[in-house]
Parts: sequence; structure tokens; C-alpha cells
Amino acid sequence: MKKFFSRLIFLSLLIVFIGSGFLLFQNAEDEYQFHQMEEQIDEEKQILVEEDYEFEELIEDNEINDDTIGWITIAGTSIDYPIVQAGDNCYYLTHDCNCNESKYGSIFMDCHNTADFSDNHTILYGHNMENGSMFHDLNEYSSHVFFDEHTYIEVYSQDTYLKWKVFSTYSTEPDFNYLQTTFDSPEEYSIFLNALLSHSEFSDEKVQVTAEDKILTLSTCSNDLENGRRVVHAKLVEKVIDDE
Repeated sequence: MKKFFSRLIFLSLLIVFIGSGFLLFQNAEDEYQFHQMEEQIDEEKQILVEEDYEFEELIEDNEINDDTIGWITIAGTSIDYPIVQAGDNCYYLTHDCNCNESKYGSIFMDCHNTADFSDNHTILYGHNMENGSMFHDLNEYSSHVFFDEHTYIEVYSQDTYLKWKVFSTYSTEPDFNYLQTTFDSPEEYSIFLNALLSHSEFSDEKVQVTAEDKILTLSTCSNDLENGRRVVHAKLVEKVIDDE
């Protein structure tokens, strides 16, 4: 009986050891794949900005995934990524911008939105990764100082440059509907905007938001609430179209 229990314990420990080794290997592989992707992203950004390429050209040259619809940057943060969009809101939770399986996922637009950011309300999602990548830095908006010093979000969308000014941020439970993308009337949209403003942890009286404005929402998991979301809302303040 003692030999039986000794062997059972040995087998249990062996299984735990093998399982732990596999998880360590998997994590190392994920980290390597992510760093490879970051290097590629840096190269793509350099081509877009310094060599004055268009997204269409990069897609045609197979430099980027044809689901790529734009690029998001928040100065002073790690948020500097391509934006992709799929036919659902699940695929890019588990796939990077090259369509490889990845726990990091991608920054992606809500599948109900129009890819050119022409909707009244456009939503982008990204994971809150422990290594500081993807939308992790959105949780820094819980600081009033950070809120005041990181007020602009820049988006490059096809042949258009879009600049957004942050007007609201908060952590919320999933039952608060901040994800509505269609509105039956300006009045309904105005009520929605007032709800976003009333939830904000901070206010900027210089930023007025009306039913005539287009807004952008960034959403990730919250550090403050279990199963909660950290949300950042911004209004469109500048739009530049490249006619060339």
C-alpha cells in the first residue's frame, strides 16, 4: 500500500512538473511571437509615416493583413498599433494582426461599425495585458494627472487622419451599456452622450459634446473592478483627408 501511494504521489508530481513545463514553454513562445510582431509593427509604422505609403499599398504588397483598417496612437503610452476588423467581435480577441493565434489578440473595431470611422459612435477593443502592451495603458486614465496630460488620440484611417479629444473615462460593470452604435434620433444620441459624461471620473469643461459630434470609445478590462471595463471616450476634433 505504501508503494502504491508513493507511486501515485510520484505520478502526480510528474504530471504537475510536465504541465508546468508546458505552460512555461507556451508563455515563452507567446512572448517571442509577440516581440516578433512588435518589430513588424514598428517597420510597418515606419513605412506608413516616413515613406508616405497608403494602407491600400501595404495590403496589395502583402505587407499587412487585409483586415487592417487603420492605426491608433496615443502619445506618451505604449498604444501604437494597427487596427483590424473582422465579421465578429471574437476572432481578434485570440488572434494577432497577422491572424496568428495569440493571447495578446489585436486592437480591433466593433464589427457593427463602419470601417472608415464615419459612424456617430465607433468602438475599439483591446486586451489589458500584464506586460503593458495592447490597451493596458488605458487604465492609467484613472489618474487625473494622466487624464489631463494624455488628452488626444490619433487615428490614421486609409487616406484620412483623425484626431480625437478625450472627454470621459471610468471603470464600469458590464451591465452599463456604453457600446450602443446606432441611434434612432439625435435626441436618443444626446441622452447616450449625457450618460457617458455623467459616468466620467473627471470632467473637462473645455470639451463640449453634442449630438452633432462623432465619438470614439476605447474599451479594455479594468484594473479596478473584477470583470469590469475601463472605458475612454473621445470626440472628433480634427479630420484631414489626403486628396492625393
